[in-house]
Amino acid sequence: MPASISILVAEDDPTIARDYKIILQEYGYKVVGIANDGEEAISLSSALQPDLILMDIKMPKLNGLDAARLINENRQGSFIPIVLVTAYAEPSLIQKAKHCGVLGYLVKPVHLDDLVPAVELAYSAGQKINALEGVVDNLSEELEARKLIERAKGLVMKRLKIPEDEAMRLLQRESRRQRIKLKELAKSIIASYAALS
Repeated sequence: MPASISILVAEDDPTIARDYKIILQEYGYKVVGIANDGEEAISLSSALQPDLILMDIKMPKLNGLDAARLINENRQGSFIPIVLVTAYAEPSLIQKAKHCGVLGYLVKPVHLDDLVPAVELAYSAGQKINALEGVVDNLSEELEARKLIERAKGLVMKRLKIPEDEAMRLLQRESRRQRIKLKELAKSIIASYAALS
């Protein structure tokens, strides 16, 4: 079932990291790398683009909370769900984890019965976040295009002294004739008008 999910393990204790790798692989996950500290976790997450990160909080160079925050603040692609692992269940750590893009929190010792559901739930939540971000990006692009087209249409109406519907038909015809998107035509009209002003 989970064979397509790639996981980066970030754990400074080599024995624990190996155990996580064995458990995850036995269940069918693909472990794409092991980071020994927070800085390496950031570097490997950027290079490997895993589907999920299993990360210890207490690590050298940079702790897991700060690494988690930086990974999802500076990401180039999709949101990467992170499951934190710690020996501590302090409320302050849990509060910090909420603000760092963490979707799972496990207290050591971690057992298969705890690990697999945490990974599955975090991965599923991450997929939903990425889908919603895609919808928001599309809506933002559509809104930007609409604003540009409306502005260009207004300029055409003013310049040619024609009604709105006629200006829109003119833009659509010209877009088809030039074989470019309406948004690109609008940009060029706005740029031309600005150059003449």
